[in-house]
Amino acid sequence: MLKKLLFMATIACTAAPAAYAGTGPLVLGASANPPKGPGPGKVFMVNPSSRTARAASFAKAGTPGGNSFYAGYDAATQTVFVPSPIGRITMLNANTGRRMGAFPTIRGARVARVLPQEHLLIVLSAKTLAAYSLASHKPAFTIAVGGNALAANSKETKLYVGGNMDQQITVVSLPSGQVIKSYPVARSGDLVMADGKLFSADIKSGVMSVVDPATDKITRIKTSEVDPNFSYAAIPHATAGFMQLASSQNGQIVYAAGFSGHILKFSATSLKYLGEISIRPAKGMNQLSGLAIVDHGTNALVTVENRHETALTNLASGKMIHIFKGVASNRWIVASDT
Repeated sequence: MLKKLLFMATIACTAAPAAYAGTGPLVLGASANPPKGPGPGKVFMVNPSSRTARAASFAKAGTPGGNSFYAGYDAATQTVFVPSPIGRITMLNANTGRRMGAFPTIRGARVARVLPQEHLLIVLSAKTLAAYSLASHKPAFTIAVGGNALAANSKETKLYVGGNMDQQITVVSLPSGQVIKSYPVARSGDLVMADGKLFSADIKSGVMSVVDPATDKITRIKTSEVDPNFSYAAIPHATAGFMQLASSQNGQIVYAAGFSGHILKFSATSLKYLGEISIRPAKGMNQLSGLAIVDHGTNALVTVENRHETALTNLASGKMIHIFKGVASNRWIVASDT
């Protein structure tokens, strides 16, 4: 039996509320875990304004069903869709953390994304891309395109799919599910759209590639976020490398969490590297992974993976505002910023 809910307070002497109160930002993320094997089976629900975090259970801890990477969120129904590699999507209520049901999906899936305009739930594994109706959960299409990163254009007519191990970004037409083209951009650790352009982070080379779909032009921006001894087999020991990407609300700035302990900034309009923000919640190594821009672009919620904690940080100064102990996600999603 799956546990209905596991609450966890992250502020000393302060109990977490029984439900999200609807005030301040709400940021969601599956608990950090390795790419393969058992996982903790938890989704964190963080309210940066009240400095509180809760954990909801979607699977039994220590099992393969408890492994997930990137959860999807449907704002219309306040539903969190949590994929797991055993071939199951579990649905949680974002306000209460209660389990709302589950349905079968492709095996190996660890990434989900909700496309509200197309009323689709997109699910991705290393080898397969699948789409489901948000209302009925019936399959819309399944194609042999894999990876670990997804992004959609603003009209949700095109889906971009990439992966750490892939040599290209595949473009899929929606809602048909037909592959229409590809771009020669390798090793997409994460993808994000900003100012109508597609940003792709290469964890290995420290290069941010930017695709302009209107012209098909590709711009490659070099940075110092490079570990010369990087190995996919030993990512936890890396000293640099891009992780999650996030854009500002106006779409003019793209941020990248770096394993070096920096948040890197890029202009989506001029396609220039704008420098970095040092994140130092403690001495020593601070490997950043999950990233969310909150408080209307003022602050960032960023996972310090090696310390298994998450820092709320001012983007202008890099000053630590709060540390959420025991809270870590490889990929955050902003469910609400009001």
